[in-house]
Amino acid sequence: ESSSDSGCNTLTVQKAQFYANGSFMRRSTSTRERSSAPSRSGKRRVRSDLPVGKKGLKAAYFVCGSLSAAVIALIAHNLIMFDGDDQYALFLSLLAGLATSVGGVIAVMKKPDQKLLAFLLGTAIGVMATLSLVELYIKNLMQNGFVGVTISMCIGAVVYVILEPLLPKTEALEEKVEKQGYSGDDGSTTMSKARLMRLGILMAITMTLHNLPEGFAVAFSSFTGIGPVMAAAIGVHNIPEGIIVAAPVYAATGSRRYALMLATASGLSEPVGALLALLFIKPYLTPTLLHYMLAGTGGMMTAVCIIELFPEGRKCKHDGQLLKGIVFGSLLMLSTLYVGV
Repeated sequence: ESSSDSGCNTLTVQKAQFYANGSFMRRSTSTRERSSAPSRSGKRRVRSDLPVGKKGLKAAYFVCGSLSAAVIALIAHNLIMFDGDDQYALFLSLLAGLATSVGGVIAVMKKPDQKLLAFLLGTAIGVMATLSLVELYIKNLMQNGFVGVTISMCIGAVVYVILEPLLPKTEALEEKVEKQGYSGDDGSTTMSKARLMRLGILMAITMTLHNLPEGFAVAFSSFTGIGPVMAAAIGVHNIPEGIIVAAPVYAATGSRRYALMLATASGLSEPVGALLALLFIKPYLTPTLLHYMLAGTGGMMTAVCIIELFPEGRKCKHDGQLLKGIVFGSLLMLSTLYVGV
């Protein structure tokens, strides 16, 4: 009888263990189902990438600071070696490049909506197109002949058309920043911070490559009377570029300092481009060649307005603001050219 009782007790213990294990398995299964089930917002919960940590930010600060310091030291060294005209060219290109910092400030102080971005892009189109057509083409051909100036302008446009597909594309960045909610959407998060950070750095690299030839343009124009006007036109164009560099970085890190540093660093490639032009192209520069190169620059700027800036402005879906910006930029540049600034 005692052995029968012990057998029953053993069976009872085994049943208890079995049900306990089954309950545990059901709890585990339900936990897994809850973790993989869609949330109340209708979106599946997915483990995000690792966020940008303090060590990563410190490393990024160090890289950006080192690159900026190296560029400034290189420019300062050559300022001492160059004559007054070359120093003036570097100074103008530096001012134009630092306009990306203005865009960075706009991005971190107030999240720019699509209306503001459309207006800024329209202003850049108006300024650059008016300068290219009125000063670099019409006035240039009246002074230096129709054929040579027209051919040079067409060559400049064709060069940009050929090079543009080779540049890194930024459409993916802009679409995903909008989905991130940075442009005034409902704030739903569809990208991880690490992904936003990566795309912001890619955008900075793209703008750095894009700004190099603009430094050439400012350097060449500095030897004529339109140097300050050219620097101002490219500076206006650089403001939206600073916004689209700083915006995703600020969204990813929450650091205004780092977003501004990256936007500024992308603009410093402009004086580097001017420096390369002064070192390697200026020794072969003649007055006629200078005017032809300025016409080619006008062709490139016109192509930028048509191929890059205008489609980007249309994506903002505020054509009225885009048109207002174009009119404002054109009138601003025409008035500047009229008074001879």
